[in-house]
Amino acid sequence: MLSLHRSLDGDLSAGEALPAVYQALEDHDIRFHRSTVAMTAGRPGGGKSIFALDHAIKARVPTLYISCDMSRFQLAARAAAALTGDSIAHVKEALSSDGREKYRAALKGADHLFLALEKRPDMAALEDVLNAFHERWGIPPYLVVVDNLINLYSDAGDEWAGLREMSHVMDYFAHELGACVHVLHHINLSDSLDRPGGMNAVKGKVVELPSLILSVAKTDEEFRFAAVKNREGREDPMAQSYGRLRLDPQTLTLSDLTPQWPYGPAPNAPTGNWSLAA
Repeated sequence: MLSLHRSLDGDLSAGEALPAVYQALEDHDIRFHRSTVAMTAGRPGGGKSIFALDHAIKARVPTLYISCDMSRFQLAARAAAALTGDSIAHVKEALSSDGREKYRAALKGADHLFLALEKRPDMAALEDVLNAFHERWGIPPYLVVVDNLINLYSDAGDEWAGLREMSHVMDYFAHELGACVHVLHHINLSDSLDRPGGMNAVKGKVVELPSLILSVAKTDEEFRFAAVKNREGREDPMAQSYGRLRLDPQTLTLSDLTPQWPYGPAPNAPTGNWSLAA
C-alpha cells in the first residue's frame, strides 16, 4: 500500500501513450496507452485486422502480433504491401515466383514487429510467446496485438464465459508487461454494415475491462471508427458519429484524409526510430 504522493516514485512509463499514428484519431482524443487493454470491435470483414496491422507497423514500438486468424503468407503479403506501396495482388504473385527477396528486404524495415501464429492459444500458450519475446530481446513488448478474442481457447463452460475469462487474461498481461494489449473482437451484426455499432453491440458484452473500445466499419475506400469507450478522452457509447481514415483497397493501408486547399496538408504522423536490429 502506498500513500498517494508515493505513487509518483515508480516507473511511470508503463502508462504512457504509444506514438501517434493517425491525426484523425488524435483529433477524436483517441490514444493507445501501455498497461491497458484496447479493443477494436467490428463485424467480420469490417477492417479490424487492416487497422491493427497498419497501426502496428507505423507505431514503430516493440510489438508482438499474435495472429489466430490470418496465415503467415497473408500477413507477409499485407505487411510487404504496406511497406512498399505495391498492391497485395502484385506482392502475392511475386512471393509465389521470383520476387521474394525484394519483399524480404522490405519486411526488414519493420524489424520492430514480430509474429506468433497461434490457432487456438490458451493462457499458457500466450504466456509462452510473451516470455519468449522478453527472453530474446530483454524487454517485454510495448504493444501486443491479439487477432482475435473469439479464437482464444478457454476451458470455461460456454462461449460467453470463455470470452469473459480471456478478457481478464488480456487485462492481466497488460498490467504485468506494461504493454498495450490491442485485442480484436466482433460485434453483433446489424443492418448498418458500413458504420460503427454502439458499445451494446460488442459480442458477449465484454466491455468492462478495456480502457479503450473502438467500434469500426469500412467501405471500399474508407475506414470508420468511433470510441464507444474511452477512459482517457472523449467517448461516444452509441457511435452516433464517427471519424474516418482513407483506405487504400490495393494495399489495405490507412492514412489520414488530406484536407483540401486552403487548409494545407495533414500533419505527418511520427514514426519513431526503435529497432530490434542487432
